[in-house]
Amino acid sequence: MVNAKRQKELKALGFLLQNDHEHFAVRFLGRAGNFTAEELKNINYIAEKYGRGYCGMTTRLQIEVPWIKDEDVENVIEEAKKIGLRHGGTGQKIRPLVACKGTVCLHGNIDTQEICRQLEDKYFGTDTPHKCKIGIVGCANNCAKANINDIGVLGRTVPKFDLDKCVGCGLCVKGCRQKALEVVDRKIVYNKDLCVSCGECVRLCRTKGAVAKEKGAEIFVGGRFGRAMRIGDSLGKIFKEEEVVPMIDKIMDYYKEVGIKGERISHVMDRIGKDEFIKAVLE
Repeated sequence: MVNAKRQKELKALGFLLQNDHEHFAVRFLGRAGNFTAEELKNINYIAEKYGRGYCGMTTRLQIEVPWIKDEDVENVIEEAKKIGLRHGGTGQKIRPLVACKGTVCLHGNIDTQEICRQLEDKYFGTDTPHKCKIGIVGCANNCAKANINDIGVLGRTVPKFDLDKCVGCGLCVKGCRQKALEVVDRKIVYNKDLCVSCGECVRLCRTKGAVAKEKGAEIFVGGRFGRAMRIGDSLGKIFKEEEVVPMIDKIMDYYKEVGIKGERISHVMDRIGKDEFIKAVLE
């Protein structure tokens, strides 16, 4: 049996005690949801030598190797360091950041992985009043569930339509899953209330009848999932891609300034008021 002190110490290093109270799962860390081929080969080596020959993905796109014996933990730490594997991702700090494949995805509106790398370089593993999760997604499909992270980034393309260039071909109508578009008398009719700014109409249009009015990201704060789920609140505007990281800098600075130990961003917003929180970070 592993004692409580050792369990706590190893959890901080990314070794999570299993339910048999004898083995650990070690959590290896990628970058922006990616592992290199070399890293995967080395994780395979650890799994074969110290585990039971398999691994699993976490919900935040990290890799865990289970069935590490307690007596092998220090050897795993030493070998991981030699072969360039990072492990960790727990505690009252910035947790592993998540990015969808928006960088290369047909539907992506922003470079999700580059934004994620910039934020990871600044913030991963830094101390916060409580655990803090950041997620970046490229479009309205919201594959990585941006708005249930403490800070969520969701790529948007807001369309505008030039009726002089619209030929009424209907390509955009076929691509609009929200049914926000229709062709009437060979011209496009746009229902803004149904639009989710996914950008598909802009990508499909061949005549520049649909172009981007705004392209960037919506930012959410105060999301949370798990035992007490909460949907994050939007900051209420579209930020240009280059504005996203500076805006998150302001959110992090304010959270660290006003947050009390044990409070996630959602708790701070509940205490001081969500409108006050959003107003403060936008100033």
